[in-house]
Amino acid sequence: MMEYRKLWTILALILCGSATADIFTVVDVIETSTANINVPTSTNGHLTFKPCADECDEEYMAIRLTPETQFIIRGQQVNFVDFRRIFNDVRRGKDDYALVSYDTDKRIVTSLHLGL
Repeated sequence: MMEYRKLWTILALILCGSATADIFTVVDVIETSTANINVPTSTNGHLTFKPCADECDEEYMAIRLTPETQFIIRGQQVNFVDFRRIFNDVRRGKDDYALVSYDTDKRIVTSLHLGL
């Protein structure tokens, strides 16, 4: 919910700015399959994932997690330890999806959502 507020705030600021201002992506969101994600052992590691929902030939992306990264399962925020445990239990399911939100400038994951 907080991410949506941030997105709307950013959009409002963009619309209030000059019509000739450059528009750039601040936060990007990628939907992928849980089978295409590798979760590190700590929040100071790099999340690696393929930027596609099905199997694909694209190379893995590596984006850093931080202690501020939000981990959300079925709409409920959980801590990293619980997230990693649940993720490892379900990661091979082809119907399970994840949304990876990341700051494109800082290259850090802002949130990781599992749909299950």
